[in-house]
Amino acid sequence: MKNIIILFISVIFFSFSNINYSYSKTQVDTVQVDEFKTWDEEAETQTETQTQSSCSGTCPNAGSCEAENEENNTNYWIFGTLLATILAGIFVRFKLTRNFRNVFLLSSIVFLGFYLGACPCPISHFENSVLFFAGVETHWQNVFYFLLLIPITYLFGKVWCGWICHLGAIQEFLFLPSKFRILQDKLSQKILKYLRYFLIAILVLQLIFQKELYWCSIDPFWSIFNLDIDFTNYTISAILVVLILLTSLFSFRPFCRAACPIGISLGWISAIPGASIIGVKGECSSCKMCNKTCEINAITQFGKHSILDNKECITCGDCIDDCQKGGLDFKRKKVSESHIVDCNNLKI
Repeated sequence: MKNIIILFISVIFFSFSNINYSYSKTQVDTVQVDEFKTWDEEAETQTETQTQSSCSGTCPNAGSCEAENEENNTNYWIFGTLLATILAGIFVRFKLTRNFRNVFLLSSIVFLGFYLGACPCPISHFENSVLFFAGVETHWQNVFYFLLLIPITYLFGKVWCGWICHLGAIQEFLFLPSKFRILQDKLSQKILKYLRYFLIAILVLQLIFQKELYWCSIDPFWSIFNLDIDFTNYTISAILVVLILLTSLFSFRPFCRAACPIGISLGWISAIPGASIIGVKGECSSCKMCNKTCEINAITQFGKHSILDNKECITCGDCIDDCQKGGLDFKRKKVSESHIVDCNNLKI
């Protein structure tokens, strides 16, 4: 049923995206063409425009995105998304309102994904934040999306990942729960975890030394949501699109678990005292229900006990609903506590 909805949405927004893109492209061409300019002046202007676009960090293919969304309008969407994240942080704390998670995810796919064309890109805001702290001059509007997610995550948990992120939502709706599943065993989980840290280290080093947003030129999510893949000029992007779409069918949020720098960064916040985490507030009957419920594999089996790693948790709330004893709930992390929780209150 979820995949039918996604297909239906894709068909509708395919025509919308093409019309919108064509209209925006016409506007850009109209603005840039000047019949009185010499060839050298026009080439220089185009070069300057491309340079500014590549450094803006608002999204992949920033030139076309800026034609579609004015700067102020983009900021309104960012603040609206942050307010929706806070609302999700409230909703996830109550059993009744937790049922609205799919509504949040579907809305994210529709508006943040297909309607806005995945712009502004949250990953580019993460990259600009790295450049900012590395001493590179960066406009404040290119970093506040990611930076404001930090206090929100501290107060409410990683709800942005589990309720709002359109990159994660598209993967989740493509996922087909079945017996044939990949990347689920313990070895795969360990490999994915190390791979994620390796890739984020490579990304940070690339940003520091090259001072360029390389991800923006190969972003597969831009291609997915704009239904536009240039196999000639963006071979890497095309490969990533195919890889993400295929693995999402048989693995829950593979990009989130293997490569997303935002999920890693926000996960570290759970280790700070006072942060919102999911912990034990009742009894555990060792039914393993929470293990089966947690699709992101934040809850794993350690002997006869269920171990919850809040760094991996996306705060979907499913484990709270499915715990037969009502033993899991939100709490504030104490200084003496670990972000890794043994559901039987035993030391790991």
